[in-house]
Amino acid sequence: MAVVGPAGGYPATPVTRATRRGPLTRSALLALLLVVLSACTAATPPPGGVPTGMVPAGTAAPAGKTLPALAADRFQILHTNDLHGRLDAAQVLTGGKPFEQGGLAMIGGMIARDRARAPERTLVLDAGDTWVGQLISGLDRGRSMVKAMSLIGYDAQTLGNHDFDWGQEQLAANAKEATFPFLTANVVDEATGQTPAYAKPFIVKDLKVAKVAVIGLTYPSSTIIRAAAVKGLRFEKAIDSVRRHLPAMKARADIIVALTHIGVQGGSARLDGGDSALAQAVPEIDLIVAGHDHLAFRTARSSGKTRIFQTGANGENLGRVEVTVDPSTRKLASVQGADVLLPVASGAATPHPEVAKLVAERRAEAEKVGAKVIGKATGLFVQDREMNNPLGNVVADALLEYGRKQGWRSDIAFYNSAGVRAAVGEGDVTYFKLAEVLPFQNSVVSVDLTGEQLREVLEGMAGNAGRLYMSGGTMKYRFSDPPDQRVLEATVAGAPLDAKRVYRVATIDYLLGGGDGHSGFAKGTNVMYGELDVDVVAAYVAAKGTLAPVSPGRVTQD
Repeated sequence: MAVVGPAGGYPATPVTRATRRGPLTRSALLALLLVVLSACTAATPPPGGVPTGMVPAGTAAPAGKTLPALAADRFQILHTNDLHGRLDAAQVLTGGKPFEQGGLAMIGGMIARDRARAPERTLVLDAGDTWVGQLISGLDRGRSMVKAMSLIGYDAQTLGNHDFDWGQEQLAANAKEATFPFLTANVVDEATGQTPAYAKPFIVKDLKVAKVAVIGLTYPSSTIIRAAAVKGLRFEKAIDSVRRHLPAMKARADIIVALTHIGVQGGSARLDGGDSALAQAVPEIDLIVAGHDHLAFRTARSSGKTRIFQTGANGENLGRVEVTVDPSTRKLASVQGADVLLPVASGAATPHPEVAKLVAERRAEAEKVGAKVIGKATGLFVQDREMNNPLGNVVADALLEYGRKQGWRSDIAFYNSAGVRAAVGEGDVTYFKLAEVLPFQNSVVSVDLTGEQLREVLEGMAGNAGRLYMSGGTMKYRFSDPPDQRVLEATVAGAPLDAKRVYRVATIDYLLGGGDGHSGFAKGTNVMYGELDVDVVAAYVAAKGTLAPVSPGRVTQD
């Protein structure tokens, strides 16, 4: 993600205006995409890293210019991460000047240009969360992304958490169409303990100057993925998984690269310490090509002797790493020319012609289903994790009204704040925009909870579980109080929460399955499933016609 996206990352580059080709129809929604965690947040950039799109001028090779031939004792890694379905370029206005940012056609052109320096000594890698996030790629559930990456000539992709979102059947179908392998060493079949058939734990590539093992690692928690999508899988610790495969890699390869989607510090939950802890625990890893945080490292980060690289997100940068090999030992001697991010923008290279044709075809399809105007906004609806966020309130209100119209007689509704992934600007609200706001293909559900179970949900959102948007109730809490004693007051429909009463709750299947640490929903009964969340919200917005960004104080902190 993503997640339920990682904290500790940065949002995509601020722009004056960015246009994407429109929303979905109701039928197209079945392919919903998961939007790019384009809004991971952090207060300060990490040492050696800068936010995506803020790479100082002069750090990259001049746009469109061919680099010198790669020295005979070197190989290069060209890499991306967290593409999130950004098949097409974004049309961006900054400083009053328009340009195109990202897009796989330009990325493919840049890779072709740089690969020409030494085709047999080039690795092209992606660090996961690759397909899900945009309408243009979501309509065919990532097949167009896989095709584009195959045309470009990627050597491997690690599986990010969001690459499981469409389920394992779709993941296996995409794997069959890809000309490159999907990697994950720490996601295994519960029954066999082996890597699933659609992936490999690692590969070994002969780059002439050295043989390089590339091991893939996925965020080591299934709680940020819909439970049904990862049924039968076990997510293991990254360090343990690398150690298990280390003897085989050392026997077959000279240099070891970890292609990871675990976060530099372990993502929002700081699970297992992330890339930094991995490098310290397994010093045999020479390089880490990373993802999940959406961080753009202009200067590689170091942990022990291992250097860590990450390009940001959404295809805004292409990473390039040059590795010098000791000819006598075939081991890594040094990393040179590594402190480079190549901005992916207009004029950076000649776009890849076959990918450009594919993008044009998919764009036309997306425009057919995405341009419908659903309603209007009278002001800016920002995206954040605050529990009184006006945009989040709209989503929760939509779920509550839907539950009542469905005959569920819903009393209260909840939506996870991490599931809202884009802001809404003033003016027309299109279906495409709503698909960016709610990209995770969640189904709206009804579940009956006792008042005691509902209090557990409230304690979670007041404590260490994920923040929730709420409609139909209020809560006052004090975070400094002991766990499970933080809720001071709670009401439903204006009446105090009754521990013995049964309440009908509208939410999404992700939370029902324990997503974001909310185990309380799963304790309920009488579960009923409805439509996709984005369809529900689209119908609500259409009925309202006009939305104003106001924020009733449903949640207050003492």
